Amino acid sequence: MIRSSITLILLALTGTSAYTTPSNKPIQKTPINRATFLTKTTSTCLTFLVGASSSASAKEIDPSVKGTKADPTFQACLGNCVYECTKPKGSEQKSRAECLPDCKKKCATDDKQLLLGSPK
Repeated sequence: MIRSSITLILLALTGTSAYTTPSNKPIQKTPINRATFLTKTTSTCLTFLVGASSSASAKEIDPSVKGTKADPTFQACLGNCVYECTKPKGSEQKSRAECLPDCKKKCATDDKQLLLGSPK
């Protein structure tokens, strides 16, 4: 990980690719200052980060878990709801057991998600 980061920074600084063949062109010496360094490294790093984040956000939910307790959207909604419900509000604070039934009703999209255990 560190080695690839250093390689990316070096490539950004030199402005060349490691896969090109050397040419006989004279190398233009441009002064490297803070602005050029930040511009080149930021643009190179953002190119790789944007490419990686777009593939991660395109995940599809498995159809076999959709509408069950293992559904990621149900789990996320339930987690946020229980967190918000158990936060102390003044001198009141509900327990997790008190919040769970209300949160299940709020987040459930299917009857299977309202069950207490797993069906036999």
